[in-house]
Amino acid sequence: MFYVQIVLYKRVMSSYRAFIEENDEKLFEVTYYHKPQRWLDNTVDSANQIMNVQNWSPEIKYLNNSHNAISDEISNIPNDKGGVYMFYIKGICLPFIENYIVYIGRCKLTDSQNIRKRAKEYFNDERPMIKTMFRRWKEHLYYRYYQDTDNNNIDSNEVKLIRTILPPFNEVIPDRIEVQQTVAAFN
Repeated sequence: MFYVQIVLYKRVMSSYRAFIEENDEKLFEVTYYHKPQRWLDNTVDSANQIMNVQNWSPEIKYLNNSHNAISDEISNIPNDKGGVYMFYIKGICLPFIENYIVYIGRCKLTDSQNIRKRAKEYFNDERPMIKTMFRRWKEHLYYRYYQDTDNNNIDSNEVKLIRTILPPFNEVIPDRIEVQQTVAAFN
């Protein structure tokens, strides 16, 4: 009886794999790191408003329906705020939950930069990872942002979110090195 169960299990598993063409699927594979301790180690402060979904923008489909230009919704993003933003892939089978964060970024509020301008800049971004993100998932690519005007909070929130989620298209994951004030060893 035990032997039969193992054979049936192997048959079911190989049948599942038979539907996946490895070469094509690997091109679109996104790895998601599911490690709760990393979440706890890097999570933003629970008092921080970034953890409240109501403080994030509604989802925005990044490209228009023809996928050849930015959607009109991007032009409605505030131009007097900075913030943290994310690109994510939204699946179509269970769109209310099938979302995969692929990139997290930040935009400080300065005289020459704001969150709307930064969002628009991605359309012409030449970085290979960003180009790949658009090429692979352009029709399923969405954007959300958390607006903020405190540049220190913006920096801190971006670092913590990237460390926590490890998005696959962020080329640099901030390290854990904390720079401390130097202290003289001898007086």
